[in-house]
Amino acid sequence: MQADAALAGEYPIDRSAFGSREPALVWAATIGCRVPRTSCQGRVDAVFAHTCNVALATGGLVTVLAHHAGDVAHGIRLARDQRLVHGLRPGMPASINRDRVNFNGGTLTVMLSAARTWTPELQAGMCGGSGRAWRAASHVRRLLCTHAADCGSEFLGSVLDLAQPATPLAARISAMLPRFAKAVRARERTEALSLIARFIGLGPGLTPAGDDFVVGWLAGLTLCANTPAELDFLQAMCAGVADVRHTTTSVSRQHLEDACALLFSRRLSDVCVAIAQGESKPELALRVSAQIAVGATSGADAAAGLLFALFECGSMGRRSG
Repeated sequence: MQADAALAGEYPIDRSAFGSREPALVWAATIGCRVPRTSCQGRVDAVFAHTCNVALATGGLVTVLAHHAGDVAHGIRLARDQRLVHGLRPGMPASINRDRVNFNGGTLTVMLSAARTWTPELQAGMCGGSGRAWRAASHVRRLLCTHAADCGSEFLGSVLDLAQPATPLAARISAMLPRFAKAVRARERTEALSLIARFIGLGPGLTPAGDDFVVGWLAGLTLCANTPAELDFLQAMCAGVADVRHTTTSVSRQHLEDACALLFSRRLSDVCVAIAQGESKPELALRVSAQIAVGATSGADAAAGLLFALFECGSMGRRSG
C-alpha cells in the first residue's frame, strides 16, 4: 500500500477529468501477468464505475481497474483512483504496447512503464494438509457462515447447508451439489465435467454465479493438489472447463480462462495462501472480508466453490468427517 501511494504521488494524473478535450494521462501500479506486452489493438467492450474492459482483436479481455480493486491476471490496476467512466465509451478504439494503453488515439493514456508485474501467489499443492492449514480452513468456513445471510449467495448458502429463501436457483444448486461432490470424490471425470457444464452460465449477472463457483472450486483443487493423481485430475478439470467457457459472458469467460491457467484473482489467491500458511484469525478475517466484497455475490460464490473443494471434495472434508 505504501509503495502504491508513493507511486501515485510521483506520477499524478495530468488532467482532472477524462471527459475534457485535453489528453489525460494516468499511471498504472500493477500489470497482471496475462496482459500482453506486445503491440495489439482492441476496442472498449464495457465501462463501469471502477473498471473498463477492452476486447482484444486477437481475443480475450484486458481490464483496467481502479486503484482499490483487487488485481487479476488480465488486469491493469491504476496507481490512484480515478473515475474511468469519464470519456470512455463502448466501441472506442484502444491500443496496447509495452509502455502504455491508448484510448481513442490518445484521449486517455494509461502509462505502464512504472508498473510492477503481478502474479498470484497461489501454487498447486501449497496446502499439505497440516493441522494449521486445517484449522485455518475451518475458521474460514466459520467466518463465511457469519457472512452468508448478508451476501445473498445461493451457492454459499447451499454449500454451508444454511436455511435460505427457496428460489429456483437455490433448488437447482442444492440438487446438483451432492452429485458433483460424489463424482469428484470418485474421480468420475465424465460425470464431473457434465455437471460443470451445467454450472457454467448458471445465474444472472456479468459473471454468473455458477462460473464464480467453478473458479473458486478450481482454486480449492489447486490448493490441495499434492499428488500426481490430484494434479492429473486438476488438469483434466481445467481442460474440461476450457472446452465449455464459450457458453458464458465475455467477462466471465476471461476469468475462467485465467483459472484454467491456475491464475486466480489476488483476493481469492490471498485467501488460499492464508489457509495454506495457517494465518492468524485476524488475518483470515481480513482476507475473507476482502473476498466477500467482490461484486454483488461473485466473491461469495467463489468462496463457496473454495469451501466445496476443501470440505466436500478434498482431504479436509475427510478429516472433518
